[in-house]
Parts: sequence; C-alpha cells; structure tokens
Amino acid sequence: MRVRSLYIVFSILLSFAGLAFAQGPVSGQIQAFIVTMEEGKEKKILSSETAPGQIMEFQIVFTNSGDSNVRGIKVVDPIPANTLFIGNSNTADVSADFEVSIDGGGTFELEPVVRTKTLADGSVEEVVIPPEQYTHVRWVAEEELQPQGGQHRYSYRVEVK
Repeated sequence: MRVRSLYIVFSILLSFAGLAFAQGPVSGQIQAFIVTMEEGKEKKILSSETAPGQIMEFQIVFTNSGDSNVRGIKVVDPIPANTLFIGNSNTADVSADFEVSIDGGGTFELEPVVRTKTLADGSVEEVVIPPEQYTHVRWVAEEELQPQGGQHRYSYRVEVK
C-alpha cells in the first residue's frame, strides 16, 4: 500500500461561507458558522457575513478519494483578521496535536503558551499568553487519512471584534 504525505494550509476570508480545494486525491472544505443559543440549545447557522460580538465556528473537512493512505497531515489556519480565538474551542475527530502561534505562524507550540517576564526588581515570572493573542492554529494529525472517502474533521471558534 502506497502512503503519501500532505501539508495543508488554509487561508480564511470572512466573506466566504465555504472554501474548497483539491490536492491530488485529497480535497478539503472549510465552512464558517455563526453560533447562537436558542431555547437553551446551541444552533449553528452557515454564515457569509458577521457582526461584532458574534461567535463563529470554522469547520474544516478533508476527504481522501484516492487509493492510498495519506500521512503527515498538518492543518494550518490563520485566525481571521478582526476576530479573537476562543480558548479550548478546538476539536478534531482524529488523534492530532493542537498547536498555536503567537508570531504570525512563524513558530507553533502546545497550549498554554508561556513566556518568561523579567520584572522591575529583577525577579522573573511566567506569564500565560491569552488565547486572544493567537495568530494561527495548527493540527498535526497522528492518524493517516484513509483512502476511498476517508475523512478528517477539525474545528475552532472565534469571537468577531
């Protein structure tokens, strides 16, 4: 059985309700939803426009229509401009490490992001960088994307500024 590696990068524009692309036998789609509460239940509405204060969920799905497993999948997505990442809102339906960037996607690390700060008196303290300062999210899948319609699903939420 042949196995391929794939590195996938998404770029989201808030004006699109969905984006699709193809990389050989692997295709991907991302959809943006507005998350609301109605009668105590969460409701997701496909979105093409947003307003300040709204919560959005981005759902990313990859499908392998080929005949071989695909390994080494890394899904990278910039946090859209004018939004703030909501901590602990990321999901994946496969085993995957979730990492974030605070430097425009230059480097990625596991949460929580911690930095050392030197205080005026010379002492040092650790500071946790809040999720609102994340610039990118990334999943590194541990599982291969199975052939013949196999799928991986990822999602995260942001608040519109």
